[in-house]
Parts: sequence; C-alpha cells; structure tokens
Amino acid sequence: MKKSLSKILISTVAVGVFMLSVAFSSWSMPGGEHQRNPAKMVSVLADKLDLTESQEKDINALLKASHAENEADRQRLATLKKILHQQEQSFNEEVARETADEAGEITARMLYVKTSTAAQISGLLNAEQREELAELEKKRELRRGKRRDEDNRGYE
Repeated sequence: MKKSLSKILISTVAVGVFMLSVAFSSWSMPGGEHQRNPAKMVSVLADKLDLTESQEKDINALLKASHAENEADRQRLATLKKILHQQEQSFNEEVARETADEAGEITARMLYVKTSTAAQISGLLNAEQREELAELEKKRELRRGKRRDEDNRGYE
C-alpha cells in the first residue's frame, strides 16, 4: 500500500511539473524582467489554451502568488551561483559544499512551489486544455533540446 501511494505521489508530482513547466520556463531564462511577468505568462496561456475569463483570473492570481513566494529564493540563488563561480578561482571545499547545499535546499523549495502551483492550475483546466498544454510542452522540449545541442557543440 505504501509503495502504491508513493508511486501515485511521484506520478502526480511529475505530471504537475510537466504540465506547468511551459508556463514557468521563462522564469529561469535570462533576458529581462518581461520574461518573469506572470501576467504575460497568463496572456500566452490564455491565447494558446483558450482560457475563460475566470480561468485567466484564477491562474493569474496563482502565478503572481507563486512568483512572489519564490522571489527571495531566486535572488539568494543568484548570489549563491556567484559564490560558486568564484570558487573556480580559489577553491574552499567547506564554502563550496555549504553553498551548494544551500542552493539545493532553495531549488527544492522552488520546485515544490512550482509543482504545487502546477497542480492547482491543472485543476482549473479542462481535459482538452490539459492535452493542449502537454502538446505545447512537447514542442518546447524539442526546441529546447535543439538549443542545448547547439550550445554544447565543441564540448563533446
């Protein structure tokens, strides 16, 4: 029974992350504040998924709350990345390990918020909209994979 519940929980989390990663993907990408704008993300989702006004309002509220909840963690994570980058010049095992551990804790918290928000948004969509969102995610992953391949040329 515990194994079944564990599998269900893991599957639910995976689906939740998958379902909303298209909406959140721009938050982790460089390029300016416009990509971290929950209203812009809702606008894109509204266009692609034909959201109702009620869905737009509810999803906008969820994304704004999630964005606000993660803001301090995003800023701290950026600082930690700089600290780790500095370790390349003058390595201190203790500092590097503590910094990486803290970054891992922050990443886990952010992933939890992302997953929770994805599950809530998924609950607001109808079956057709969830299918369309899954298709958008597949297309985004294909584009993302091509960019990664291009970015990694010469490192193999």
